[in-house]
Amino acid sequence: MWYLPVTDRLRRIFLNPKEAALMTWWQDERKVANDMIAHPADCSQWKDFDKNNKEFSEDPRNVRFALSTDGMNPFNERMSDHSTWPVILTMYNIPTWLCQKRKYLFLTVLVSGPKQPGIDMDVFLEPVMQEFEKLWKHGVPMYDAFLQEDFTLKAIIFVTINDHPALFALSGQIKGKTGCLVCLDDTKWVFLDGSKKVVYIRNRRFLKTGHKYRSKLYMRYYDNTLENEPPPKRRHNGEHVYKMVKNIKIVYGKKKLDGTIRDRSKPPIEGVPFKKQSIFFQYLPYWPQLEVPHAIDAMHVQKNVFESLMGTLMDTAKSKDGLKARKDKV
Repeated sequence: MWYLPVTDRLRRIFLNPKEAALMTWWQDERKVANDMIAHPADCSQWKDFDKNNKEFSEDPRNVRFALSTDGMNPFNERMSDHSTWPVILTMYNIPTWLCQKRKYLFLTVLVSGPKQPGIDMDVFLEPVMQEFEKLWKHGVPMYDAFLQEDFTLKAIIFVTINDHPALFALSGQIKGKTGCLVCLDDTKWVFLDGSKKVVYIRNRRFLKTGHKYRSKLYMRYYDNTLENEPPPKRRHNGEHVYKMVKNIKIVYGKKKLDGTIRDRSKPPIEGVPFKKQSIFFQYLPYWPQLEVPHAIDAMHVQKNVFESLMGTLMDTAKSKDGLKARKDKV
């Protein structure tokens, strides 16, 4: 793997007066829209974190990062015989139209493959976590070329944004029957024999009590099941997950000392839908405070779902109405 430290690149940014001025944009120039989230600073997680960590929030120059990673094949994008995993940090202090510019994306770790690391990703993230532990607890001395003063800079990882496979690798959550990110151990699932997939059901329980789609009139559209149960309690935040995983002990690597392959198909603790305690909990004291520590990227939540839905309705090339889906309907 290759590791590229973050601190030196932050120092380079603050030594440029124009770029140093951008690091407080989120507080000085951001337009706040009522009841709308136009920037991560508008969300409840940002506000709650500032409320619980006054010392960090006093200086708007302190940096909040989003961590993203995914597998790719740099040699042939159409083949999956090689998996290289870059880890990229995105700054949320700067204007929204600059966040995703190449100049401000920090490539921090490059895991060269050829196989995907899976839950062993924590081994490669350890240098990053050690640096962010220092940036949180002690900070690093910086010079602000815009205000022309020395100060101590702190930084945090505010959230991770990935697709589902990468998220499971970072968080250690078990795929399949307990793979819902909201419900966790309260996931309702069914196996589709035609498609050979596990899907999550009982989604009508998230509707308000008395909603017409919960009534018997609409049961025939939803496998003839009446859903009167309430939604899962809003308890699956970072603190709740930490209580579930804090006693999990794991040895990384695919093989045991005797050379046999380790069985990771079952959780280490019965009833806990996690294979490991994420390295974020081990190095970042603030991680349990976060309401949504791991998030799914917009492409998988919006673009792919929309294309599949409209493709099925309009009978285009993206349609999911195939032979396997017809078998599952029977």
